[in-house]
Amino acid sequence: MTSFGRDYSEFTHIKDIIEAIVPRCRREANTEMARIRRIWDNVLPDEVIENAQPAALKNDILLVHVRSSTVTHQLRFMVEEIKQHLNTPEGARPIQSIKFKVGKL
Repeated sequence: MTSFGRDYSEFTHIKDIIEAIVPRCRREANTEMARIRRIWDNVLPDEVIENAQPAALKNDILLVHVRSSTVTHQLRFMVEEIKQHLNTPEGARPIQSIKFKVGKL
């Protein structure tokens, strides 16, 4: 009992609740985006990897963040080649299009 006359022994500490919930909320390490990033880093030239990274996947559209419109222009010529690498047999769902967005990586 505390000095206010309340018994807190039936309550659960917030730390215990968070430790029980957080592992269920984390994504698995082997997600579709992780697979895409692995392939991206293995097949594209270093100068592309430094200036463009896959950011999101929605349905069959891959969003790639790029540092500048110059990089976007360069990548537009490589879209079919990139899709060919990403749409390997182990891929969960084929990527039909790639969109580019200039901004921070």
